[in-house]
Amino acid sequence: MTKQMDLKALLESKMGNIQPIEDVQQSIDAVERNIPRNLMFSEESTEFKPETKAVTATTARGLTVEEAKQFDDDMNRFIDTVLISGVDYGVIPHCNKPTLLKSGAEKIMNYLGLIARTEVVNRVEDYNTGFFSYECKVFLIDYNGVVKGEGVGICNSREGRYAKQNGYAVQNTVLKMTKKRALVDAALNVGNLSARFTQDVEDMNLEPEQQPVGRSVEELRSNNNTSSAPKTERPATQKQIAFLEKLMDQHGTSAESMNKYVSQQYGVDDYHKISGYQASQLIERYKSLS
Repeated sequence: MTKQMDLKALLESKMGNIQPIEDVQQSIDAVERNIPRNLMFSEESTEFKPETKAVTATTARGLTVEEAKQFDDDMNRFIDTVLISGVDYGVIPHCNKPTLLKSGAEKIMNYLGLIARTEVVNRVEDYNTGFFSYECKVFLIDYNGVVKGEGVGICNSREGRYAKQNGYAVQNTVLKMTKKRALVDAALNVGNLSARFTQDVEDMNLEPEQQPVGRSVEELRSNNNTSSAPKTERPATQKQIAFLEKLMDQHGTSAESMNKYVSQQYGVDDYHKISGYQASQLIERYKSLS
């Protein structure tokens, strides 16, 4: 007769009294103290759970006037040098501040030496009606595990840009948009950038969306009449032109029609020569047709 043995129980019984020597235990404790718990996830739920730490008078010290000015100057220099109009932020007609886009928020986060952790704090997933809604919170954390900034974003499948589409088809898009909004909000907060950027009209982002076909430049012209951008505006980027051409193709607008339009509106004989501001105007008008 074969006797069965519980090897796991046997091993546990043999090792139950084994304790690491004092030097080893001290090393283990030191490593655990240096691991930023804010970078970890709950082992049960796999969701990020920020840890609240006690704040002392020393750690709560604010910036001096000189330090605050230096931070502001450095941030403005970074934005002017690194961020690209139409890619990292968008110029919106009739809005006195540009809108910060996802790629710009990511660059600001990397510049400040922060990493993002996202938590879905609320979700509605109705598979019977095809309605999906998400609320996300993004925590920006430094290498010591200290939360330096937070942002919140909400999006649902009944918003204007998704309302005419199948809710099931845009579920993942809605979730990604929620995370993006939270990330942009966090970047604005941690960089003290509310005076320079807005998020109120952040939905004009330059990410491709489904568009109806067959629209002409004449329909664009009837949508809005705007003047040309200042002569000092930077030229449109290659990414702006590529995305504009994608929209032109989706709407059935020929290169000849677009050249005619930009000639009448901006005094430019070739749409490849338009400014970044003008490219943003055209892209936004196409998106408004959806």
